[in-house]
Amino acid sequence: MTEQTAAEKISGRKKPTAFQKKRFRTNIFVICMLAYPVLQFLVMWAFVNIDSVLMTFQKYDTFKGWQWVGFDNYANWFEKFRLEPAYNMMLVNSVLHSVVGMFIIFPICLLTSYFLCRKVPLSGFFRIVFYLPSIIPLVILALGFTNMIKIDGLLGKIYEGFHAEAPSLLLPPKVRWTVYLFTIWAGIGGNLLLLSGTIKRVPTEVLESAHLDGVGTFGELFRIVIPMIWPTMVTMFVMSMMGIFSVVFQPLFLTDKLMNETMTIGLWIFNKASDNAGNVQAATLGILTTIFVAPVILLTRWGLDKLFVEVDY
Repeated sequence: MTEQTAAEKISGRKKPTAFQKKRFRTNIFVICMLAYPVLQFLVMWAFVNIDSVLMTFQKYDTFKGWQWVGFDNYANWFEKFRLEPAYNMMLVNSVLHSVVGMFIIFPICLLTSYFLCRKVPLSGFFRIVFYLPSIIPLVILALGFTNMIKIDGLLGKIYEGFHAEAPSLLLPPKVRWTVYLFTIWAGIGGNLLLLSGTIKRVPTEVLESAHLDGVGTFGELFRIVIPMIWPTMVTMFVMSMMGIFSVVFQPLFLTDKLMNETMTIGLWIFNKASDNAGNVQAATLGILTTIFVAPVILLTRWGLDKLFVEVDY
């Protein structure tokens, strides 16, 4: 019996094999790699969201601190939507931004991406032109757009050349539609890039076969391209529905003040989430909106997934 074996017999332990050592090092590596994302999830998602939900059942008093109030905050929001027109306008604006994203921006991006992928003349140039607004910071883009459409800007000069008075596009009631127009202009680039990349992945053999069978341009789009890229389209369409939450800085940068005509749910939450009382209202509005919107989004996603069978290629 060797010395090593005798020591192991006395201590009752066996020396780890090479396989066990390798597995131990692998486990340590996996734990270290997972520690940061798990910690980030717990702190930045779980804690924040749980705290936000609990906050909606409380109110903050300067002298007494946090107090439990049950569903009073939710009841207050229902009263605001029932009695105050400004909050109804905020809700309508948010829904309309979502509608603009789904039924204006998305179809424009789809058609533009398809025709650019067909190698129309100057397609590379137009792809850069359409994508450019998405890589410029939004505040700079809004500043340039504002200087272009204001009365003493480029639009004003054009009207002046025709001896006409330029409309006030940054003042009520036209300012709402100006924000929608800016949202369309600034929102095309990112979707265009994603859809172009997806359409380019469609096998050329399939398209050539369709051409031999006499399929035209729009037949190719609606009968071949769209069914084959449908999963990507569904994801992008659902993301467009979330415009009800995500439109924040477009009206803020364009109007330079918080107008009721351009107020959105996202902008209201951004403006109010700066103190304890505002945090409670913002959290309550966010949870309340999610309760009504999330089932609609999930149902829409489920229904759209049923329209076409996913194709691997």
